Amino acid sequence: RAMPVYMEETIATLPRIFINGGKRGFLVEIDPADLIRVLRPAPVQVAQELI
Repeated sequence: RAMPVYMEETIATLPRIFINGGKRGFLVEIDPADLIRVLRPAPVQVAQELI
């Protein structure tokens, strides 16, 4: 069964991001465009801009 994936929409504007690679201490550096292409996350607004 597919697991839903959600992504803060502003992440798409970053040049590179780090995501959990599936085990403790293992991070994967990836271009957000590649992450979107592969995982097809639902964009959400969860970040709050500080004024």
